[in-house]
Amino acid sequence: MGVIATLLAHETRSARLRQAARDRYRFVPCDDWTSLTRACERGPINVVVFDLYVDGRADFERVRQLRVRVPRAALVAYVDLTRERARDMFDAGRCGIDVLIVADESDSPAQLGALLDQAEARSVSSLLRPHLAGLRSVVRDAVMLSVTRAHERLTPDGLARMIAVSRRLLSKRLEGAQLPPPHQLLTWGRLVVAASMLEDGSRSADGVASALDFPSGSAFRNTCQRYLGCTPHQIRLRGGAAWVIQELLVTRDRRRDDLIGDHDDDDDQAAAAAA
Repeated sequence: MGVIATLLAHETRSARLRQAARDRYRFVPCDDWTSLTRACERGPINVVVFDLYVDGRADFERVRQLRVRVPRAALVAYVDLTRERARDMFDAGRCGIDVLIVADESDSPAQLGALLDQAEARSVSSLLRPHLAGLRSVVRDAVMLSVTRAHERLTPDGLARMIAVSRRLLSKRLEGAQLPPPHQLLTWGRLVVAASMLEDGSRSADGVASALDFPSGSAFRNTCQRYLGCTPHQIRLRGGAAWVIQELLVTRDRRRDDLIGDHDDDDDQAAAAAA
């Protein structure tokens, strides 16, 4: 079970959030920014949902402090969006807010549930981003989307459409970067998010499987074995999301080294034949 820390002035919004979260999260309600910050520092928090205007004005410095103290938590702002506040939304993204919920527009239970899933997945992507420097934008976007949209069960064609390239070109770019083809990359993305969820010891493998829409707990376990050669419990012990990301990139590096080795062998054979 994940943990959501909240700072919300309206009880109706808290109730909507609880309805959307169902039994997947435990809630830690807070009365002010100070108690919210302390709650985040005391224990593992997966998602932080706050009213950006709880004190009457947007306090972006508080948000920046939260981002520093809980870099892995997803920060979700739940706001009444008026014309006067529209300019604040540009600063909201820059200070580290991952998801914006607009009251009475994007806060139905179904929408809130999807936004919570999206927020948690985005928080995991922060671990991945530093490893993608230097890659083509198509490859970088594909890897990031495989994680941030892990709950959506994207297809390879759907992934290609989101990046605005053909599936053939996407496959070619991933192959050139020694990364898995689209259908496997999407599974890797789900495993990265699943591993992050497993870092919370109170979350079961079956619960993670359900949250990520695997057909069953056994299907999730089989996928872990096929891609990572271990059980969900072992993923947790080996470091969770950071370890799965490493396995994805180590596999990429091995493929690249093998490719370089093959080219070296070809060069040696060509040189020997010329001699």
